[in-house]
Amino acid sequence: MKSYLTGLKKTEQIIIGLFSMIFLLSPAICKAQNLLSEPQKIVVDAKRNRLLVSNFRTGDIVQIDSSGNQSYFVADANFVDGLEIVGDTVYGVGNGRNVRGYDLITKRLVLFVTIPGAGNNYLSSITSDSSGHLFISCPRLNTIYKMRISDRSVWIFASANGLNKPNGILLEKEKNRIVVIDDSGASKIHAISLMDSTVSTLITTTLDRPDGIVRDKNGDYYIGGYYLPGIYKLDSDFSQPPVLFWDDDRVNPSFIYPTYDAVDNSLLVTLYSYNSWQRIYLGVTDVGSIDLPKNFLLFQNYPNPFNPSTKIRYDLPVKTNVNLKIYNVQSQEVKTLVNEIQLSGSKTVVWDGMDNNGTPASSGIHICTISTGNLVKKAQSRKMLLLR
Repeated sequence: MKSYLTGLKKTEQIIIGLFSMIFLLSPAICKAQNLLSEPQKIVVDAKRNRLLVSNFRTGDIVQIDSSGNQSYFVADANFVDGLEIVGDTVYGVGNGRNVRGYDLITKRLVLFVTIPGAGNNYLSSITSDSSGHLFISCPRLNTIYKMRISDRSVWIFASANGLNKPNGILLEKEKNRIVVIDDSGASKIHAISLMDSTVSTLITTTLDRPDGIVRDKNGDYYIGGYYLPGIYKLDSDFSQPPVLFWDDDRVNPSFIYPTYDAVDNSLLVTLYSYNSWQRIYLGVTDVGSIDLPKNFLLFQNYPNPFNPSTKIRYDLPVKTNVNLKIYNVQSQEVKTLVNEIQLSGSKTVVWDGMDNNGTPASSGIHICTISTGNLVKKAQSRKMLLLR
């Protein structure tokens, strides 16, 4: 290449350099391009095996495929906050108290409603019931709106009665209620009856201005927020105060709205201040039958997704031989990180994304598996997503 370029005129060299930059920076070619811009809410489009994310700064809807690749679903869609999928339509809220809906197949705008009121009384989160209604929170007016999708009619579903900047909202069909969390200091979590809009307080917390709340398959709740150090967890009956479930060592990690993904029992969270997202697995994926020491545990790697490196933490209750390996989705070994006897305690290993040959591992999902002592057929595993 050096001798070839030497023979070119200076102008030709500049042209080649410009085309090289275009090739490297092109969105269609740059697989790891990040399109997130102050991301807010993630929803799971299970039918099409993808995630959709709203961008507060740009209003774009970004889609993320199963390998972590990002592309625009609808650019400049004016989706700046909450999202909700109903059937084959994704609904979201935008500036100017607008509610829009885009067809998930054609990307066509199929709903556009402006809820009357001053623009600074912004709309926030959104959920739905099985009868064709959307429920939309308005923090500044302490109001929850209800919209019938079929005829676009909107009315106040609940207002005041203890609501204090209601934000995150979720439907609990089996309990015939909506659960709402206040975006305020000493935040309360409320239940609103679907029958008569009665508001009752489930718990008063010490959390500072949380944003979102979701529930997992076991009925436990998870809370995120711009001002919180991480994700908090609450038991299913609100009998105990929230405890920090997932923290972050970065300044102001700003996990805005958690989303529960029932497919693999995980939380999807956006990191507003870092223009990124993470998947947090709530349960351990077990390989073979499990009969492990009580405190033997492999934690989810951090960060996840990651590029170029990630930290892997595990706890050992006793001194034992540890085998920690990375596999690809074809069950082929990629990297051996640990194969030695270690003392008991909490351990952390960094994987730099390289394979056993010292070359970069391929982008996509990898499986981190740990086994100890004679328990070679009984291991714990975690999925990790490497982005290139």
